[in-house]
Amino acid sequence: MTWPTAEAPLPLRPRWSLRARLIGLVLLITTLALAVVDIALPSLVKGALIGARDQSLNAVIAALPERIGPDNLRRLTATSPLRSGVGWSLINPDGQTYVLIGPADNDPGPALTGVLGEKLSTVGGVQTGDHYRILPRLITADGSTATLVAWTNIEDDNDLLQRLIVTELLITLGLLLLLGSVASYLIRRELKPLEAVADVADQIAAGDLSQRAAVGQSGVEVDRLGVAFNGMLDGIDGLLREREAAERRLRQFIADASHELRTPVAAVRGYTDLYAAGALPETPAVGRAMERMGYESRRMGSLVEDLLTLVQADASDSLAMDRVELVELLAGVVEDASAIDRTRHATMVPPAADLPAIVVLGDHNRLHQLFANLMGNVRTHTRPGTTATVSLAQDPDPRFVVATVADDGDGVDEVALPYLFDRFYRADPSRSREQGGSGLGLAIVAAIAAAHGGAVSAGRSESGGLAIRVRLPRAGAGHGPTAVTTSS
Repeated sequence: MTWPTAEAPLPLRPRWSLRARLIGLVLLITTLALAVVDIALPSLVKGALIGARDQSLNAVIAALPERIGPDNLRRLTATSPLRSGVGWSLINPDGQTYVLIGPADNDPGPALTGVLGEKLSTVGGVQTGDHYRILPRLITADGSTATLVAWTNIEDDNDLLQRLIVTELLITLGLLLLLGSVASYLIRRELKPLEAVADVADQIAAGDLSQRAAVGQSGVEVDRLGVAFNGMLDGIDGLLREREAAERRLRQFIADASHELRTPVAAVRGYTDLYAAGALPETPAVGRAMERMGYESRRMGSLVEDLLTLVQADASDSLAMDRVELVELLAGVVEDASAIDRTRHATMVPPAADLPAIVVLGDHNRLHQLFANLMGNVRTHTRPGTTATVSLAQDPDPRFVVATVADDGDGVDEVALPYLFDRFYRADPSRSREQGGSGLGLAIVAAIAAAHGGAVSAGRSESGGLAIRVRLPRAGAGHGPTAVTTSS
């Protein structure tokens, strides 16, 4: 784990938190949507109001006869059934304008200077700032052409639009304030687990690896993130603990190996020092010293080979994985044990007739060494006349098979069973190195079994002796290493 230093400072916190960014994004999108509504609605209302005004003007103009004389002009405009809210003005051929009749007595009407054609348009008022919607029509009277204009005051519509715009702005402001408050509350509540995860991450970065995020059980993404985060921390914590345990085991292993090697090295050095000092003047004394030096050298070489075997077994990728017929391999191991030591008996129980061929995927030499070490353990730690029995059985899990090496010796104390597979462990402390070996035999057995994806366990045999069970996966099972266990 890399901790922040002066050369690698902690990253700065962002100016805007995630909560502020989410709230800002919600408000921005809402503001844009309301702005579109605030612009579109007045435009639509204005278009509808103008359309209604234009429809009224077209209706009153269409209700007039095609020919209008000056004598009936005022009467027709005054009696038009559609003239409600509509005023009439006349532009004489000489350009003078006067109001025939207006919708209100105090309405001076629009400014009609320069009005041409017969199109709808909007113009200003004569004396006020009001706006008018007008529709001119050319009429002929007494051989001259004049312009009759129907008009309506649209200032009320403009006032309505202004009130609508102001109301929209107030509603928009209120909605934004309400939405901001609700969004802030909801986002704060929903992101609370995420903030807890961030706080725990800060504490872990500061060195406190025991912290965990408190998450709910709702199943939403934030809670799932918290659960995954805690799971990741548990995994990292487990890896760190395993690394620390491995380092402790390595230090202990180096210390034990150094201690075991120190004795033969010291013996060899002592004899050489005696010889150099002239303390071995007689030939028999020199021969005895050379014999002892040879023995210590062989024991030192055996110990180094055992250490190398452990290292190779720990590196499972160094194994030559082949299909190994386990019955044939065990039969060879039993024959070898019988030939090596005739003071003890080695037998093999034939597997059940209904048991299919037992084939495991592994390194033939290492598997042979595993079971040879178990038979050697019987030779080293039992009295002459002891019988070692090798048997095979199907594990409750059909993907595994169990090989058992059991003896009818004195057995091992219950207290010692959990430590039999520890490196350099001896169940009988009073046993010398010459009698008890290096203490690596069963450790090598456990390492080889683990490298093949299996496990070993120790317990008592039916006759009261020691029984070592080796659980190995069949070929094609594809299991990884499992733990070493003990049982009574």
